[in-house]
Amino acid sequence: MPAVSRPSGTQPMLEVAIREAEAQPFEVLMQFLYTDKIQYPRRGHVQDVLLIMDVYKLALSFKLSRLEQLCVQYIEASVDLQNVLSVCENANKLQLDQLKEHCLNFVVKESHFNQVIMTKEFEHLSTPLIVEIVRRKQQPPPRLYSDQPVDIGTSLVQDMKAYLEGGGLEFCDIILLLDGHPRPAHKAILAARSSYFEAMFRSFMPEDGQVNISIGEMVPSKQAFESMLRYIYYGDVNMPPEDSLYLFAAPYYYGFSNNRLQAYCKQNLEMNVTVENVLQILEAADKTQALDMKKHCLHIIVHQFIKVSKLPNLRSLSQLLLLDIIESLATHISDKQCAEMGSDI
Repeated sequence: MPAVSRPSGTQPMLEVAIREAEAQPFEVLMQFLYTDKIQYPRRGHVQDVLLIMDVYKLALSFKLSRLEQLCVQYIEASVDLQNVLSVCENANKLQLDQLKEHCLNFVVKESHFNQVIMTKEFEHLSTPLIVEIVRRKQQPPPRLYSDQPVDIGTSLVQDMKAYLEGGGLEFCDIILLLDGHPRPAHKAILAARSSYFEAMFRSFMPEDGQVNISIGEMVPSKQAFESMLRYIYYGDVNMPPEDSLYLFAAPYYYGFSNNRLQAYCKQNLEMNVTVENVLQILEAADKTQALDMKKHCLHIIVHQFIKVSKLPNLRSLSQLLLLDIIESLATHISDKQCAEMGSDI
């Protein structure tokens, strides 16, 4: 494979020779490694089926069970009267026994056999393969049934979860410091998911390889920090409301590629705002200019004001937030209530 150029000033890249691999099937394999799926070509077209067979051979070599199953499903669904002999011959050459068996069984079906053997492609098959087809037609092998489940391999989410939970520890190349506590991580994953980290690693990477973690001026809790890492590594957004409180502003600060985390945090907070945590959430919403969330909190404060007024952290609110609460209370007091209050003075 040709050498890859790299920007000046960067660390030397590790070069790995991939033997017996053509460029196109290897690109499909790389696509799978990064996205957990492959872009299937035209179903039934001979050259495209042969391409996926090469990918299947690579999947076997790299022990990618999930990719193996994706390739087999595509190839078996693509075999037809026009391409079955080409696929069978290629499977025989690549020693892909499962696909070869599928093709042989397809050929010897009553509705297929006569049409297949009358083609020019059949005349050009290797003698051993012709003999094998004839024998298969005369004496089909007994069907073997297995109760063993098919190993479909792990998904991208499962792999990234295992990587975060310790499976990728030896490949960590950055230390994230949360209030002085170190958490090893991977620069490539952080940079791919966050424009903040990408810019840092490109321009002003700390010499000691350690990065202090905060969300603006706020340091998240350890639990919320782990929730954020789960989102970065494999898109998980399930977390308790208190984590959503810490991470509500994280998408703005870290420049995530989409607003899925913020949308979830907003929904999670709205569904779980209580009298006990409404003032904390009000402050967080005010700092991040989440106006809908702030309005929701003020609505709860107004309607539960007797309980909220007894919370000790009410006194620690900023003057502006206290004025917002007073203004909301005034807006929700009816004219009749105002008259009743005036008569008591």
